[in-house]
Amino acid sequence: MEHFAIRRPTLEDADAVAALLVDRDYADFDETDGLSLTGAELRSWWAMDEPRLATDAWLALRGDDVVGYALVRPERDLANLADESSVHPEARGLGIGTRLLDEAEQWARGRGLARFQVHVVNEDGRRLVEQRGHRLVRFFWRMEIHLDGQPALAEPPTGVTIRPYRPGEDDAELHAVVQEAFAQHWEFTPEPFDEWLSGRQRRNDYHPSLWQVAEEDGRIVGAALCFGEGTYGWVLELGVGPGSRRSGLGLALLRSGFAGLAARGHAHVGLEVDSENETGATRLYERAGMHVTRRYATYEKALA
Repeated sequence: MEHFAIRRPTLEDADAVAALLVDRDYADFDETDGLSLTGAELRSWWAMDEPRLATDAWLALRGDDVVGYALVRPERDLANLADESSVHPEARGLGIGTRLLDEAEQWARGRGLARFQVHVVNEDGRRLVEQRGHRLVRFFWRMEIHLDGQPALAEPPTGVTIRPYRPGEDDAELHAVVQEAFAQHWEFTPEPFDEWLSGRQRRNDYHPSLWQVAEEDGRIVGAALCFGEGTYGWVLELGVGPGSRRSGLGLALLRSGFAGLAARGHAHVGLEVDSENETGATRLYERAGMHVTRRYATYEKALA
C-alpha cells in the first residue's frame, strides 16, 4: 500500500467520490441511463451529518486521485459498511479494498461492536470478504421502474381510503403503524418517534406531498413514504399493518406513491428490498411492474 494514502473525506471531496461511484455503477451494474449521482447531490447528503465524515469514513488516494471510499454506520450491535463503499474498477486487486476493510473493522472493534456486515456486488468482493472470515447471511435487491406518463392507480380494499399525509396530525400514528409493519423483518430495530420522524423530514428529497396513508374506520393502517430529487424517486417505506395484509392494500399504496412521484416529475423510481422478505414484498413489486437492477450479497463477520 506504499503507493496509496488513506485519509478522511471532506465536503470538498464530493465531486471526486461521486465520479468514483459513477464508474463503479457502470462497471458493476452497467448503469448508463444518466441518472448517476452528481457531486452536488452527494455534497448535500454529506452536509446533513458532516461531522461523521471525520470519524466514520475513509478515502483511498493514488496521488491526487480518489480510488476508494468507505463509510460505516453503527446499528444495534453491528457495524454496517454502506453499500456505496467501493474501489475504482481500474484500481482493484491492489490491496485498496483490504486496507479500507481493515480501517472499518478496526473502527468497529474500537466501539465494542460484535458484528461487521458488508454488501458485495462482484466476485472480487466475495473472495475478499470470505478470505477475511465473513459468511453469507442474506441477499438484498434494488428494484426499479420507469414511469411513462401518469401510472394507473389500484383500488384499495373496501372501506379503506388512501389520502395525503397530514404533517403534525398523522405523525405519531404513522410512526406506530410503520414500526408494527416492519417489526418482523430481518434485523429490524425499533426507532424512537422523534428520531424516526426527524431522520426523514431532514432528508434533502423530502416532500410531504409524496407521503400517502391508508385509513380505515378513522385509523391509519398503512403508508407509502416516498421521496424525490431531480428525476429520481425513492420508496423508502411501504408498510401495511398485519391486520390489513393480503387484501391488495400494498399494491394500492405503492401505485398511489408512483402517481405522486410522477406528478412531481420523478419518473425513475427505485427501492431496496430483502430478497427473502417475509411479507412477500418482492412479488408485490413485480406485480407493480418493477424489476431487479442490483443484487447485493450481505456478508457478516463476528468480531467478539
